[in-house]
Amino acid sequence: MAAVQRALGGSQLPAALHQPEFRGAEWTYVKDCLDTGWVSSVGAYVDRFERELERASGVRHAVAASTGTAALHVCMLLAGVGRGDEVLVPALTFVATANAVSYTGAVPHFVEAEDRTLGVDPAALELHLQAVARVEDGVCRNRETGAVIRALVVTHVLGLPCDLDALAALADRWSLVLVEDAAEALGSHLGGVHVGGRGRLSALSFNGNKIVTTGGGGAILTNDPALAVRAKHLTTTAKQPHAWAFDHD
Repeated sequence: MAAVQRALGGSQLPAALHQPEFRGAEWTYVKDCLDTGWVSSVGAYVDRFERELERASGVRHAVAASTGTAALHVCMLLAGVGRGDEVLVPALTFVATANAVSYTGAVPHFVEAEDRTLGVDPAALELHLQAVARVEDGVCRNRETGAVIRALVVTHVLGLPCDLDALAALADRWSLVLVEDAAEALGSHLGGVHVGGRGRLSALSFNGNKIVTTGGGGAILTNDPALAVRAKHLTTTAKQPHAWAFDHD
């Protein structure tokens, strides 16, 4: 919070969080893309973008999505989140984080944020889980609702990395799938390592207010090749291979 206050400089006026800039070869690339006819979810530029994201983040696999919210939704599906589950979500985040959980039929279970990183407070979450949860046969359950607590989503608010070391250890102790909402964190590093690779899955956003924008758009990051293959399948309409039939799983 101190860093945010310093950046604002004590101003009482509304502070713009973003201002998109286009000062490179964007017009040339957009025209080239239009000329190819590949203007949707696949094409040479999508492939190149995914490879560049892998290089920039240091994560093995990047899969493009239509939006950051869609990327988060796919992360939930790949994490095994389903109807009736609960997912731990930071109280300080954008609505898309909770929406992605709700899209699966699961319930967002909000947890405290800390003022040091603006992310999930590891100490407060540990105490909360000790009070309301138990782990049985490798599954975390809410003692009050009986629901499976399937995953922990952590958000890097305004690109500021949360306490990933503590939160990753906590997720392991409580048998939770760790998902990073890195929507605002492209280019953010913690201990010299780009965020997005500690969780089993991570989501990036390329909306107009992000570090890099594609107008809309998002991406899933993972070091698991099987999850990457499944993510690509889900983000490209989940069609089964066939010469003429349209079967989607």
